[in-house]
Amino acid sequence: MVQKTYSVQKNSVEIETEGPDVITKVRSSAPRWKSPRTPQYITSATVTIGAFSLGNVLGWSSPALVSIQKSGDFPDLVTADISWIGSLITIGAVAGAPLAGYCIEKVGRKNTLLISALPLVLGWLSLAMAAQISMLYIGRFLTGVGIGSLSLVAPVYLSEISQPEIRGCLGAIFQVVVKFGILFTYVTGCMLPYNYLAGACGVVPIFFFIFVAYLPESPRYLIATKQSDRATDALCWLRASDKKCPSKEVLQEIDEIQEAISRKQQQKLNYKELMSPSTLKPLMIVLGLMFFNQFCGGNAFGFYAVMIFEHTGVGLDSHVSGVVVGVFQTFATIIASLYVDKAGRRILLILSFVVMCLSLVTLGAFFHLQSIDAIFHEAVNWIPLVSLVLFNAAYCGGVASLVWTVMSEVLPSNIIGFASGLTTTFNWSLAFLITRFFHDLNSALGPQNTFWLFAIFCAFGVMFIYIFVPETKGKSLDKIQQEHFESKSNTNPSPTSSSGTSSTTSSTADLVI
Repeated sequence: MVQKTYSVQKNSVEIETEGPDVITKVRSSAPRWKSPRTPQYITSATVTIGAFSLGNVLGWSSPALVSIQKSGDFPDLVTADISWIGSLITIGAVAGAPLAGYCIEKVGRKNTLLISALPLVLGWLSLAMAAQISMLYIGRFLTGVGIGSLSLVAPVYLSEISQPEIRGCLGAIFQVVVKFGILFTYVTGCMLPYNYLAGACGVVPIFFFIFVAYLPESPRYLIATKQSDRATDALCWLRASDKKCPSKEVLQEIDEIQEAISRKQQQKLNYKELMSPSTLKPLMIVLGLMFFNQFCGGNAFGFYAVMIFEHTGVGLDSHVSGVVVGVFQTFATIIASLYVDKAGRRILLILSFVVMCLSLVTLGAFFHLQSIDAIFHEAVNWIPLVSLVLFNAAYCGGVASLVWTVMSEVLPSNIIGFASGLTTTFNWSLAFLITRFFHDLNSALGPQNTFWLFAIFCAFGVMFIYIFVPETKGKSLDKIQQEHFESKSNTNPSPTSSSGTSSTTSSTADLVI
């Protein structure tokens, strides 16, 4: 058994590794950055360029569908075409998610991010140059492939490159920029027709591709693929440490990742392993969160926000109302990103579903009373706007942001490619059902019953989170697995993951200056 001893001096660390005829010493110099977190923020900011593009895709249909209908460019356009244009990105995402799940294991997280940009560029080009309805279909499908891939790989990449103390914040920032992307399309859609709007959105993934090319690969992926030297270099950059003389913290983190990956790789992915509690439980939790993420109605209202306001008949400008919703949901996501690592994931998820449930009940009551009293809406025409603002703020600041964070945190590393692909595909499949048949459901049940149905799912979402979803704030990815999903008999103590880590840390903590 190899034993490691750490001794710390000001701005340097000496690690002596003793083994059979082996003694190695490494000294590290002062960090390149004032804060070891600065490179992680830079990396996150780069990845969030893709988040802005993801938001563009999600928000484009809301102003663009109204613009398409008024343009007269497609005289054969019918209601079914509108539903397909709104929902085809979800079919594309269903195709993109498993592709990304395969790619993150075969070509890495960074290369999968680069691949995600290609269908986005091609899709926006098709939408900008659309002369036939079929080109609108193709454009929406391709942009859907891009966001399906991006929504899977970005949370995984960010969770693997970040320290536990800021992991939730970095994941939430990604969602904040998604909302800025949506808001951009709402605001720009008030001034530009659908094709010019698509052209403006198409520039973003080009910049995303260029900047991501300079990012490091995930150290966890590099270690899993036997590229330890590159993993150390990547982690040194991410932790603001000298590559030639890695810091004590970097070397300890490398050891912990190697130990965790070695333990997981011994568990081969087969039916028996997939059905084991340590694998099945986190998978079911994530699938459950994806289910309630869609059946609360968040994506449906986001895709059709402007059209919903046009059909309320309350005299409010639909585009302006859509922009107001976009502003408040962006603000709510910013607030949530500031508190996600303080308050925790569970409380924000529960609060999100409670506010959404109350908003939907109120909105349903408005439409119910409107159907009874023809002049009722003139006195309270502010209710749809306030209700949808609160609903979207709660949805975007809570469940829409955090389901992806929780997915990247609780899924075991040995099945992350398969499981994240499965859950993301499941999410976008449900999104297709909701967005494609939202108008049909609204026609069959009436708007009030449609909103109340979604409110019921929100209430069930609260119970699901309270019973099944663990709190993950401030914990390393390996500690989450050990505390919540791995049986005690399967968790073997090691110098880096259990008592060894504790004793090493305690013996050196007083020496750190």
